[in-house]
Formats: sequence, structure tokens, C-alpha cells
Amino acid sequence: MLWKVTIIWRPNVWKSSFFNMYTWHKIAIVHNEEWTTRDISEFEYHDKDNDLTYVLSDSGGLDLVEKTNEISKDIATRTKTAIKESDLLIWLIEYDRITELDEEVLKIIREMNVKNYIIVANKADNENMRMEAFSNAWFWKPLEFFTASVLHNNGIREIKAFVAKYLAEKWLNYKHEEIDDSYVKLAMVWRPNVWKSSLINAIVWENRVMVKDMAWTTRDSIDTKFLFDDTNFVLIDTAGIRRLSKVWVRNVEDWSVMRTERAIKRADVIAVVIDWYDWIVSQDLSIISTVLEENKWLVIVVNKWDKVLAKPGVDKEKMMNRYIEYLKSKIEFLPWVSVVFTSAVDKKRVDEILENAKNIKLERFKRVKTSVINNFLEQVILKHPPTWNKKSHNPKIYYGSQVDVNPPKFVFTVNNPDHFHFSYKRYLENRIRDNFWFFGTPIILEYRWRGKYKDKVK
Repeated sequence: MLWKVTIIWRPNVWKSSFFNMYTWHKIAIVHNEEWTTRDISEFEYHDKDNDLTYVLSDSGGLDLVEKTNEISKDIATRTKTAIKESDLLIWLIEYDRITELDEEVLKIIREMNVKNYIIVANKADNENMRMEAFSNAWFWKPLEFFTASVLHNNGIREIKAFVAKYLAEKWLNYKHEEIDDSYVKLAMVWRPNVWKSSLINAIVWENRVMVKDMAWTTRDSIDTKFLFDDTNFVLIDTAGIRRLSKVWVRNVEDWSVMRTERAIKRADVIAVVIDWYDWIVSQDLSIISTVLEENKWLVIVVNKWDKVLAKPGVDKEKMMNRYIEYLKSKIEFLPWVSVVFTSAVDKKRVDEILENAKNIKLERFKRVKTSVINNFLEQVILKHPPTWNKKSHNPKIYYGSQVDVNPPKFVFTVNNPDHFHFSYKRYLENRIRDNFWFFGTPIILEYRWRGKYKDKVK
């Protein structure tokens, strides 16, 4: 278990820039719009200088003044929970003023009897500003008072050193735990308003992600480590993908789309969440296409299935089979994809997503012996010799082997790759799946010249 350091803040203190500067990763979205951080974003930070690892949590911010805004109320509630669960708080303020909201925050902290917090007075860009900040330090009575300038990268190293010393003295010094190939990195990718956040909460059984009946409430990617069935998982929540025509250049949603694309690149298994009621739309197909371009493992999650079962006289198995046939008609190029029907509200069948991801990982790293592949090729070619193009010679496959895993890659040595009809590669892929399965993952097939024949053509 890693211990947690949480940043608390009010609007307009450059919290996201501070978070990014602290970690040297662009995790928090930096934008001049209030409440761009809505979820509790967590980053496993390894402090190499002090040989210490802890979770740095970027809270949704504190707005404790009564408002009718449901989002701000929810953010404040979950941030208070994060304060209780944290081992140290970094409270970010402005160097030159104490606002009514700051006083409200201090009141809440004292009411909660929180002692483990430090103050960071941000935007102190020069010596005069730093002196002005220290003149107000008596008001806060923290463990320690720091000044910082995100603009000039001043004060961050001193803050890190204090955090490391504090955690080490409290016996909270945990060594860095690498996220290696033993972890299944699962990304949840979605378009807005498919109850994806509720689904993630059901998977990890924690209220880590805001759940509201409105589109586009998740903007950052959030990682959550957990153990399922003796398998280590990293659940990568994402901000969702919206049609490009709906995303203005360089606005907050544009950054969120880029964040989602990065999440797809670093994940192993991609669970594309769709809404059964809307069936599958062009935007879903676009997301699937993005996943395929990265050669990632794919699970299609049909959410809100409880609404189907709530209808009187519905045959569950028959309806599922009909839906799967419908999906096959829309995505014929994905015969290997797995489909899971879930209900985030009832927490039903959500474990099947994890079970599929675990099994897919095994398939992804499976390797077939070269001798087995060549015996297989003899039988396949005997049954169906290679087809060729009108302008080509007789195509021949000499031998084949699996040269890589993650994703599985097969290379077939041939007389001339250009001689083969494009459909024969699809035929070989289907036969490989029939014999060796490779459930849930794309496989790569490559025709390669046999050296002497290549030289002759040249």
C-alpha cells in the first residue's frame, strides 16, 4: 500500500500547473476555466532524489460556500473524504491574499481536527512577494509554510524534501512498485453519457469517479490499482471521446480527447463502453478504429443492460444473441472481439470485464512453436492453396513462424508477397484463430520475401 499526499485548493491558485510541475508529467488539465478538475486524479510519484514513492492526489478543489451547482457540491464532498484518507495535505493558496473561501477552508480543516497539512503560497515570483507571503504565515498555523512560483519553478524542490522527510519519519517510506507486465492495464473508453463512471465505481467498489446524470463530467484520466482474482490491475479511466466537429481547438474538451488517446496508447486492454439503447453509432466505430490502429486488445461493453431486462416478457439469452448478431453485422472485421453485457446500476456482470481482460492477456502473450505452425500450414495449404492476383505468378508459402507477442505476430516466408490475393491473409488469420484461438486480441500477419527470389526480381 502506498500512502497518499493530497493537494487541496480553491479556484485560481494555479493548482494544475503546480501538480504538473511537481510530478513532471502533464496529468492535470491546465486551463483558465474554473472547475476543470472534477475527479480525484491520482499519480504514483517516485521521488528519486529522496528514494520515496507515494500517491500524489489532485483533488477536485474546495468550494465550501453553499451553491446550487451540483458539480461543485459533489467535488467538495469527495474532497473532504480525500482529506480524511490522506496522510499529508498540501494546501495551495495565493501568496498575497486571504479570501473568504480560504477562511472557510481553514474552518473546515480545524473542525475536522486536521493537523497534517502544509501551506504553499503560490505565485510568489520574487523576493518581495515571498516576504509578503511570510507576513501572513501566522494566520495558518500549518506544519510548515512554503512559498512557490510555478511560473519560475521555485520552491518545488524544498516542498518535495519536506514531504519525503515527513513520510519517512512517520514510517511511511514505501519503495517504488513498478507497473510491469504482471499488471493488466485496462482503459475504459467511451463517448459521453453511457454511465461509464458508474461502471468504474462498480468495478472498484469505490466512489472514485464523479457520477452525475449529465454528459461530460469526467475530464482527466484517472488510474486506480487493485487486485482481482490474484491478478494485478491498473484501471485507466478516461475523459471520453467526442466527435471532432464538437471539439473546439485547444479548449478543455480538446485536451481531454488527447488525454484519452494517450490512455489508449499506454493501456493493454481497451474496454469500449457503448449504450445498448443507442445501439452502435458511428462514433463508437471511430473509437474502435482508433483502438485497432494501436493493435490493442478489445472488449466491447454493452452498458445499461438492466433497462432491457426490466421490460416484461424479455428473453435474456435471445436478446443477447440478437444483439451480438447485430454487432457482427456492424463490425464484421472483428470476429475475435468479446462482448460483455453489464448493468452499472445493479453491479451485474461487471466482473466479466475483468475476467475477459485477464484471459485476453494470456492470449496476447501466447506463443506457438515453429514446428506446430509449419504442420498447420501444410494442412491449410493442402485444403486451400494460396490464391493469386491476375497479373502475378503462382504464389508459394515456404514456411512460417511466430516472431513476436503482445500483439502476436506471424511471418510467412514466400516467393513474392505481391503475388498473393488480399483475401488469403484473412483466410490464414481465420484458420489461425480456429486452431490456436488468440481470443480478444488482433494478430499481425506478414508475408516476407525469400532472399534469393527477391534478388532475382531486383
